[in-house]
Amino acid sequence: MRTLLGTVLLLLTLTACAAGSGSGAAPAPGSTGSATPPTSASSSLPGSPPVAPPPSQTVGRPTQGIAPGDDVIAESQVDARSLPEGYPRSLTRSPDGKTVILQAEEGGCRRVSARVGDQTPQQVVVLIAVSAGKKGQMCPDYIREITIPLPLTEPLGTRTVVLRQG
Repeated sequence: MRTLLGTVLLLLTLTACAAGSGSGAAPAPGSTGSATPPTSASSSLPGSPPVAPPPSQTVGRPTQGIAPGDDVIAESQVDARSLPEGYPRSLTRSPDGKTVILQAEEGGCRRVSARVGDQTPQQVVVLIAVSAGKKGQMCPDYIREITIPLPLTEPLGTRTVVLRQG
C-alpha cells in the first residue's frame, strides 16, 4: 500500500513539474504562455484578441446565483430597513414578473423560509424567517445556496418589495 501511495505522489509531482517547466507543452488556449498577465498594451497589438477587464472592473449585473431568464430586482425597489442584520436580501424576479425569488444561504442548523404577505398596488410584503439551532446544539459545518420562489397575484412591475421578519 505504501508503494502505491508513493508512486501516486511521485506521478503527481512529476506531472506538476512538467506542467510548470514549459517543457515543450503548448500553452492553454487563451493564455500567453508566461506567468505575467497580459497588459492593456499587449491587447492593442494587431491580430491579438481583445482582453476583457478583470471582474472587479466589469460593469453590470452580478451573474453568480442568478438563474437564466431571471431579472435582478433593483436595490431601489427593495425596502429592507426593518429586516434584522444577517437576513437574506437578494431578490430576482421571473421573466413574467409573477414570481419573486429570494436567494439565501443556509447550512448547519440555520434554515431560511419566506412567504408573501400583503400585496397592494404600491408594494409586496415578503416575510422572512431565519431559524437557528438551540444553544449548545452541534450543527454540521456546511453552507448551501437556496432559492425560494414567492408567487404573486399580479406581476411585480414597479411595486416596492418590503422585506420583514416573520
